[in-house]
Parts: sequence; structure tokens; C-alpha cells
Amino acid sequence: MLKIVENYKELRQNIGMLIKKSGYKNSFIAEKLGIPTPNFSVKKKRGSWTIEEVEKILGIIDNEELEDFYLGKIMEEVEKENEYMTLDEFKKGMGWK
Repeated sequence: MLKIVENYKELRQNIGMLIKKSGYKNSFIAEKLGIPTPNFSVKKKRGSWTIEEVEKILGIIDNEELEDFYLGKIMEEVEKENEYMTLDEFKKGMGWK
């Protein structure tokens, strides 16, 4: 259970990197979230997203290339820790179906 929370915290802190990799402009995502672009930029820099904002952002930027990039980052971290899991275990841990 703690690992899920840790993964969420890491996702929240790194959402700015995912936004950058997605190719979407800050102003576009800020508009979709209904927040001013300057506030969006501060949240992106600090990683101070709410759960709802994370869900909305992922819904906007979600694509297969971005998922592959993030999965690769997770796999790098797991490899450093010498802990391995199956893809099914990973999906279950992330709450994916």
C-alpha cells in the first residue's frame, strides 16, 4: 500500500516532465484545467498538483509514447533497487486495468 502512495507522490512531482514530453503547451493544459497560465507554471515547477488536477492532466496528455517513456523511467528505478515485478503486478500496483 505504501508503494502505491510513493508512486503517486513521484508521479505528482514529475508531472511537469511528462507535460514537457507530451508536447502540449502550458497555456493549452492550463486552459483545459481552468486555471491561469502563471498559476499553472508555478504548480508545474513545484509539483503541487491536486489529485483531480493530476487526473485531468493525464487525461489530456495520455498517449502510448508518453506511457512508454514513464514506464521506462519506472523500470530504471526498479532496476536500481534490484526489485522486479511482472507487468500485471505493476498495473495492479498503479491501479490500472
